[in-house]
Amino acid sequence: MEGGRRVGADTIAPLLARFEIPDGWRCVVAVPDGAPGLSGEAEAAAFEQLPPPPEREVERVAHLVLMQLLPALVEGDLPSFGAALTEVQRVTGAWFASQQGGVFAPGPTATLVRRMAEWGAAGVGQSSWGPAVYGLVGSEAEGRELAARAAALLGSGGRVFEGGFAGAGPKSGGGNGGFT
Repeated sequence: MEGGRRVGADTIAPLLARFEIPDGWRCVVAVPDGAPGLSGEAEAAAFEQLPPPPEREVERVAHLVLMQLLPALVEGDLPSFGAALTEVQRVTGAWFASQQGGVFAPGPTATLVRRMAEWGAAGVGQSSWGPAVYGLVGSEAEGRELAARAAALLGSGGRVFEGGFAGAGPKSGGGNGGFT
């Protein structure tokens, strides 16, 4: 868990804590074909256009992370973790809606987020500006099933990856440890 950037700071956020993701949890990442999300100068320009997020919403996200997401991770409670993660994605996605066309990037990205949740993913979200989408499940069998459904939805118009999480990752400087 990173501490977040301080106003006016140009340094990387400090690493406050690192917790292992439970062995059985799996992640499905679906990447629809099409234009990648914003990056570089276009991303910087989009950030310049965004107003600061409402303080109450920032407080809501902090509360979700500290009071639900992290405790659920430590306790191995995937449904609670996933619910908190999905809510964090919904709240923070709304901050970017004016620049990306919705809480999630419109089209296949938003459809995949909604469908993964309908198909039983405990937590869903969009990676940065998209188009990549992810869903978390509690077993390898559930991961394979979710990946197959996402692949069928995408047809030949994208790629799908399924896997567990690495047991060890960086001790500082961020990162999530990656897929195994």
